[in-house]
Amino acid sequence: MKFIANRFFSWMTYEPVIGLLMVTVAIILFIVAYKKYDLKSNTFWEWLKRIVEAGAIAIIFIGFLWAFRSILNDNYNSFRKAHGRVSETNFKSVKKIWGAPHIQRELVVDHFIEQTVKEEIPRIDLSKPPLYKMVKKIVEVEQNSILSSRGEANLKLSERKKGSALYNGFEAEFSMDYVIINDSSHTTEANFNFPLSHNQLMYDPFIVLENGKEISRKLRFSRTAVRWKKSMLPDEKVSITVRYKTRGVEYFYYQIPNAREINNFSFMIKVDRLPISQINYPEGCLPPNAKDIKETKDGKGTILEWRFNNTLTTAGMGIALPKPVQPGVKVALVLKNSPYAFMLLIIAICLTFLIQKEEIKFLELYLLSALYYILFLTLSSISDFYIGFWGGLVLGALLTMGLSFLLYRKQLSGLTSLLVLFLIGFFTLVYPLLGLFPDYQESFNGIIIIALIIYLFWLSWYVRIRGKTEKSNLI
Repeated sequence: MKFIANRFFSWMTYEPVIGLLMVTVAIILFIVAYKKYDLKSNTFWEWLKRIVEAGAIAIIFIGFLWAFRSILNDNYNSFRKAHGRVSETNFKSVKKIWGAPHIQRELVVDHFIEQTVKEEIPRIDLSKPPLYKMVKKIVEVEQNSILSSRGEANLKLSERKKGSALYNGFEAEFSMDYVIINDSSHTTEANFNFPLSHNQLMYDPFIVLENGKEISRKLRFSRTAVRWKKSMLPDEKVSITVRYKTRGVEYFYYQIPNAREINNFSFMIKVDRLPISQINYPEGCLPPNAKDIKETKDGKGTILEWRFNNTLTTAGMGIALPKPVQPGVKVALVLKNSPYAFMLLIIAICLTFLIQKEEIKFLELYLLSALYYILFLTLSSISDFYIGFWGGLVLGALLTMGLSFLLYRKQLSGLTSLLVLFLIGFFTLVYPLLGLFPDYQESFNGIIIIALIIYLFWLSWYVRIRGKTEKSNLI
């Protein structure tokens, strides 16, 4: 009992307006039932029986309202489990199976020469003059040997499904052409180090060309880089091309991490099925100039290009992929609001009955609740098939509206029948669509509550004026 009370008050705090209206209707039902009860004798037991029966009616109303709210919540939760449920565990699994976010850093070239230097021989007796020997040492020759860098990355979006959700995967074709020079006066041993993206699973194929010729036999691979060596004469230039295909998730970017003067640099990213309006950049990335952002020929994708000359930057150049639209996202948005819509509908109809002094028949109210549930059950059950979201919504609305019309068309007086059918129509045809705009849902709900208060005020005023008119006509 304590658990139920805690849940009730917690819910009242979360949805105070609906909770207040529900309690108000329950109190009015209690008062109406209490006054309607015909006492056969004015004893304590008759009075207690009157209290118990009136209280039972109020409790039944709250109970069945709460029960249908729970059913609609369960319908939403079941749908979310089977549609677009993003989880960190599944995302980690996608990265292990498909590939990680891709960070390609620039080729690093270091030049070394062998020099003969004079080195002092250690002495035991420091009073004796020093002795020297000639030794050979490997010495680095510092230089900015990358004359130019030109490349591109072609990305094809390839959403990956894990569980019930989609994740933003891609397939990439990368190519980069470097022109390297030994600008020293020495013949150097050039060490080439091409970094690999951290935790990337696959490069297929991976090709390195030196002056147009493949040098796969010279390559040495590790988990973090591909390395090779070449002897270079003074002022010798060499063309290096690195090509590969890979795949990953979330983002792709290229970076020059070591500070240097960047000349004759251009890097282009082409991504299909991603319009300019959805372009975003990973953290730490530099967006290209506005003039270098263009649409692809088919208008569906985007081309980004970075150009540098006499530039110093260590920022990345890349693109972050948007989160894919999850399966059933429209249905989930509508189902999420279904408990709120249901309770608001039933409360509005009950208050209409009470103001119009119509009898509230719980069997009919139960049937109406079941009919309204049909709308959301049809939507969640059928939207996965060919007719999709709109087909499921239209079919569910037709069933709810049609059966509700048959239920009430002869059961109520003319005005009450029209008002009830109008309320059912609004919460069937209009209110579910408001769920498609989650950013404005609170505003919509506030407007609807204001409209409901005005409606109830008008109806009360109308009933009072009608009553005075009827009395004057009798006189």
